[in-house]
Amino acid sequence: MPNRDPDWFDLGLCGPDRTDLRERIEYCGLFRTPSLRNVATRKTFFHNGVIHSLIDAVRFYAQRDTDADRWYSHDRTGLVVNFDDLPPRYRRNVETGPPFGRSPGGRPALTDTEIEDIVAFLQTLTDGFKQ
Repeated sequence: MPNRDPDWFDLGLCGPDRTDLRERIEYCGLFRTPSLRNVATRKTFFHNGVIHSLIDAVRFYAQRDTDADRWYSHDRTGLVVNFDDLPPRYRRNVETGPPFGRSPGGRPALTDTEIEDIVAFLQTLTDGFKQ
């Protein structure tokens, strides 16, 4: 899902907020993984806050390559634009190794039951701690 401002990109480890790795273009589009502690209490997920439920966050990772039409925008010709929240030159930095990199229309990395099981496990990591 695209950013609201098409001229602004969160490039993760190489900016714009972080500047110490700005010249390391291989880090553009990579993001620090947050703790899973209390993950079930979050209201938004990912660096751009585009996902609003834990089950959809897990579902995204399981289906982003096999059902990209569901998760990404389309160009003027109707083609899906994978990793549309990064400038094209950094999209190659996104992790595509297993379990990612599956073919569009293929079998997702996880079944619906497996997704639900992972979410159930993640919900056990809630301890009531508040920052």
